[in-house]
Amino acid sequence: MNVIIVGAGNLGSSLAQAISDLGHKVTIIEKNFEAASSLPRGLVNSGVLKVIHSDGSTASAMIEAGITNTEVFIAATGKDSLNGLTAQKAKTIFGVEQVMTIVKDPDAKNLYDSLGITTINKAALASNQLAEFLTQES
Repeated sequence: MNVIIVGAGNLGSSLAQAISDLGHKVTIIEKNFEAASSLPRGLVNSGVLKVIHSDGSTASAMIEAGITNTEVFIAATGKDSLNGLTAQKAKTIFGVEQVMTIVKDPDAKNLYDSLGITTINKAALASNQLAEFLTQES
């Protein structure tokens, strides 16, 4: 499976490594060279992870990353608006079937959900997981 991730921060880097460990081809779009340097060097040097140093919201960066042949697109920058923009482009312009985005704002989550984009709220995931853990311990 071909996966594109926009954003190589903590979440994007961890996600890229986990997905590549499952045997999938991962391309990361990250304009910040410093953020991209946190990616596992061995995976980048071996070609398991491909890095595009560009603005992930642009069509040219998406095309360079191989969006026409990707099955999954994940927007994982630190900005809801940028994530939403890139996710919408991937879904509506390039027709990627499985599009996901990370959001902080519940209103943004509702909007992107209504557009058929899978949304993940890190704070809600963490709080739900901690609450579940506490109820299992009781």
